[in-house]
Amino acid sequence: MDLKNRRIAVRIDDPELRYQLSELLMKNGAVVHGARDEVELQRLVDRLGVEIVIAEARPDRSRLN
Repeated sequence: MDLKNRRIAVRIDDPELRYQLSELLMKNGAVVHGARDEVELQRLVDRLGVEIVIAEARPDRSRLN
């Protein structure tokens, strides 16, 4: 997949993983946008026309109590 000038939004809580992944994508020519939360991620998709979204998924543990 050619990443040259592709807009990618990244939403990952782990700062080291987010940094490493962003650097790798940018070295391959991608334009990387970081999102602090799901709302900002949605805005990036809506306003900037982000083509690829990378988000960290965590299991729902609210029902374990």
